Amino acid sequence: MRKFLGGVVTTLALGVCVGYAVLKLGLFPMGADNPPGALERRVAHLATDAALSKGAPKQDNPIPITVANLSEGARIYEQHCAVCHGGALHKVSPLQKQFSPPVPQMVNRKPHDPDNEFFWITKHGYRMTGMPSWGKILTDDQIWTVVRFILNYNKLPPEAEAAWQQAARQYSGDSTMVPPAAKAPTVKSPVRR
Repeated sequence: MRKFLGGVVTTLALGVCVGYAVLKLGLFPMGADNPPGALERRVAHLATDAALSKGAPKQDNPIPITVANLSEGARIYEQHCAVCHGGALHKVSPLQKQFSPPVPQMVNRKPHDPDNEFFWITKHGYRMTGMPSWGKILTDDQIWTVVRFILNYNKLPPEAEAAWQQAARQYSGDSTMVPPAAKAPTVKSPVRR
């Protein structure tokens, strides 16, 4: 029995050492252009589910569905979120596949997350995905308002739809938006002699 336990401990220690060596030698692909493996995805989903179960507020969205709230949610969304998650002008963001994992396109496919979990992810961000924490930039009411908009974007009243389109045009030229693809200027290198 002692030899068996010794073998188990040795195997585990060897696994930890090999894993450490892979990380330390830079053999693990860390670039955002490398898709995550099955184990990485499974661990991330497990950790996310546990964090949401523990941390998401146990309440319904306090923001009522009104034209004013949906319009304000659309404005905030276009200003802060559309560049990565797609918006009124471009349902699929050009940045979608530049992140690992790819960024969910909120207005191309309606999220299935409950309001409270969606709120928590927006407020606290999502580690190692590029999703920032908005909790110190937006108020809780603003985040709830964006959540209300996103979960209702496909059934907006005409006034809110018009406000969304207007916000999209307003912020599409904003410096926080991705500029249209353009040819990079040619820079001449100094000649060394």
